[in-house]
Amino acid sequence: MYVKILQPILFLLTSLMLVACQSETEVDFPDQQLEEAIRAEVDQTDGELYLSDVRDLETLNLSGKAIEDLDGIEALESIEEINLTDNEITDVEPLTTMLELVAVELTGNPLEEAAITELEESGIEVAFEKEQVGLPDGPGGFLWKVENGDTTIYLQGTVHLGVPDLFPMHEKIEQAYVESDVVVPEIDLFNVEMAEMNKLQMELGTYQDETNLEDHLPEETYQEVETFFMDRGFPMGVIDTYKPWLVSNMVSQLMVQELGFTEGVDMYFLSKAQADDKEIIALETPRDQLGIFADLSMDYQVQMLEESLIDINTYEQDLQQLIDIYKSGNVDDLLDVLFETDAAMSVEEEAYMEALNDNRNYGMAEEITKFLESGEDQTYFVIVGSLHLTLEPHVISILEEEGYEVEHIH
Repeated sequence: MYVKILQPILFLLTSLMLVACQSETEVDFPDQQLEEAIRAEVDQTDGELYLSDVRDLETLNLSGKAIEDLDGIEALESIEEINLTDNEITDVEPLTTMLELVAVELTGNPLEEAAITELEESGIEVAFEKEQVGLPDGPGGFLWKVENGDTTIYLQGTVHLGVPDLFPMHEKIEQAYVESDVVVPEIDLFNVEMAEMNKLQMELGTYQDETNLEDHLPEETYQEVETFFMDRGFPMGVIDTYKPWLVSNMVSQLMVQELGFTEGVDMYFLSKAQADDKEIIALETPRDQLGIFADLSMDYQVQMLEESLIDINTYEQDLQQLIDIYKSGNVDDLLDVLFETDAAMSVEEEAYMEALNDNRNYGMAEEITKFLESGEDQTYFVIVGSLHLTLEPHVISILEEEGYEVEHIH
């Protein structure tokens, strides 16, 4: 009899020990912010955290804790309500397995509607207001999208100057930026050393022989240049060392500044990317771009300079027209305002446009193709001048020729 009684007692003791062991199961949270927030809720800042420590929790306030990953929260089996507002949560699957959970607040997280639907279909009441990104009728267009496997690329045409009411932009453009892991500009201006940039300009934009600017310009043109810079306090002794292409660029930049135009779409998103700590990968280098102008014939450089010396009021009207068209997102209007359809290009102009647009577009498309073929689960936000996406052969048509389907988003 003693043995027969002992076995059930032994079994019960063993079972109780198993239950006790289960109650001391350690709870694991891969997200450190989540673990720290739950530890604060149960007032246990150090030591191992066990299931028994959190078993009695029925409500949780985890608002604004910078939580990204909810894995492990499903172990809190008694939770009925959770406040998860203002975090960085993108996956809510762990919440769907919490049988006692009846309500969750998720406003302020970068969640897609599909995630909210998943919770609601699990019988959970969800409070979620999608954060307003951009403006429903905001300015801008020139946005395309191309995908390959898990890789998504947004192609956003830009304009390299702006006005205050250009930002924030249309919600589809701003949302494309938000979704991106990597921002891809023509040049990463935040990663360009000014000393190196000045050195490059001196190498490519100044005369290395005994001549100067005056030697290469018609007398009337030189007088216009002299008047322009002297009126603005620039000594001609310095300007005389520059080649016409660099002087032309300076003239345009100075007038843009005087007219009060702000930095363009590229810098707007680059600044956001830097603030948001997004990865930035440039498609080109400063030498790539400046080399195009440095390689132009002297005659064509002079022509460019003469064309830049226009009345500032006329220039303002031209730039404002460009901005207005950009805001509307009308591709045809953009091409019409930049090119006279009935005018034939000279040989020099054709060579210039081939270098400025065509060749660069093939180079950009090649780099974008590398992203598409990387097999990475990444979203890229490519920001390049709008002509690179609209003037044939443009990046979009090149990608389509390679077999990719490119969708016009906005």
